[in-house]
Amino acid sequence: MKFKLPIIILAAAITAGLASCNSDDDYQMEVIEDTSIGNVEVTSFTLKKASSSGIHFDSVFFSIDLDKAIIFNADSLPVGTSVGNMLAEVELPTVDKAEFVMQYDDQETKTIEYTDNLSDSIDFGADKVLLRVVSYSKKVMREYTVKINVHRMKPDSLAWDESAFAAMPTVVAAPAAQKTVELNGSLYTLSSDGSAASLAVTGNFGDKAWTTSAVSLPAGALVESFSTAGGSFYILDNADNLYKSADARSWTAAGASMCHIYGAYGSTLVGVKKAAGKYYHVTYPSTREVEVAEGCPVAATSALLSYDSKWSDSEMVTFTGGRAADGSLSGATWGYDGSAWTKLSVDAMPAREGIAVCSYYTASVNNYYETSTREVLYAFGGRKADGSVNNTLYISVDRGVHWTKADASFQFSRFAPELYGAQAVVCTSTLYVKDPEAQSRAVKPVTSWECPYIYIIGGHTQSGRFNNSIYRAVLNQLSFIPLQ
Repeated sequence: MKFKLPIIILAAAITAGLASCNSDDDYQMEVIEDTSIGNVEVTSFTLKKASSSGIHFDSVFFSIDLDKAIIFNADSLPVGTSVGNMLAEVELPTVDKAEFVMQYDDQETKTIEYTDNLSDSIDFGADKVLLRVVSYSKKVMREYTVKINVHRMKPDSLAWDESAFAAMPTVVAAPAAQKTVELNGSLYTLSSDGSAASLAVTGNFGDKAWTTSAVSLPAGALVESFSTAGGSFYILDNADNLYKSADARSWTAAGASMCHIYGAYGSTLVGVKKAAGKYYHVTYPSTREVEVAEGCPVAATSALLSYDSKWSDSEMVTFTGGRAADGSLSGATWGYDGSAWTKLSVDAMPAREGIAVCSYYTASVNNYYETSTREVLYAFGGRKADGSVNNTLYISVDRGVHWTKADASFQFSRFAPELYGAQAVVCTSTLYVKDPEAQSRAVKPVTSWECPYIYIIGGHTQSGRFNNSIYRAVLNQLSFIPLQ
């Protein structure tokens, strides 16, 4: 413990010294009221472990709220951390006494005289822990509530709602297919039972607010081909004809042929055309056709993702998995830079079709209890060659060059069905601080923050049953109050 001699005590000592030089008749003691909070102010609080554990508890940062007399660690310790038998180092001014009071609901209160026993351990697992500080003059006493926060959930894990987040928005009684796409900041969910079709529009899945209406589709339209590019909607029919629409309600023939749509590259639609038994990469508006390389999937691929690469001057789009021209399945990621397609994966995931891929986050905790997040690719679901479906989550930190199986804490829970052909949509919701004591003492404390959630919509189970619900998950770390 570090002590500082208060100025007011020095002043009193000097006054007393001067008085001693005078005669007894002239001596008159000055009474000084010690009412300043500075005389009982905790200026620093750190932890140490009573026994060696290899964990850097002394690096855990504690905030000291002098207004509310609360000492707490905003960045909670990992799940399962024991906070009993801990040592504390407290920095105070010169005081008469400082003691830790441990209060229990089912046993007697325990008190440790901190100023006399700096090496005594404190049970911060008690129902309530107080740090009681008495000023040097014994005229001021203040009690600080000490809270050592421990996560109840692992920050580096996915948390799933225990039931479906919402029913899929549709006016069709028994949909058998759906596809969700994004255009100009809105999400469009097209669903159909094979004869009737429905279009639902929302700005955010988290709002559970859709505008839903019946729509007409071209004869033989394939709902799974529903796509957007350049401000327009596109869809294929079962004869490989491409249709275009400005509102996804009124369709006209585009005068082009594709058997599969990958997605959009900027304002251009990219896909595959089959002619004379061969497959060709094509675009709309049309450009030159390039024969598809051996092994490159031509059907049942994941959604096309777009990103800027530091290794390229051009935008890159990628898809993962799918079925190649010879019927074989792939677990690799392929990329397109506006001029050529190439296989990116060095380490692919197990081969599947109908994989859901999205850009999301992982979290990691170091030995100093600092948690950080990074953006990665998630890939899950999909159907294997034997017809089985598995939700095993794979993660890529380098945009599909290497895929690895995610840790157990990221794997799907029993609450989410195993699906193929589903889409993963990431939408951000605003979360609010509910506990005023959890707010920081910054000039502008955090009262709300934006938290991205993953939503899974559509797809089929291994038995072929259509999924008419939406499921939701979040990385726990992103749902915690941000640090300041």
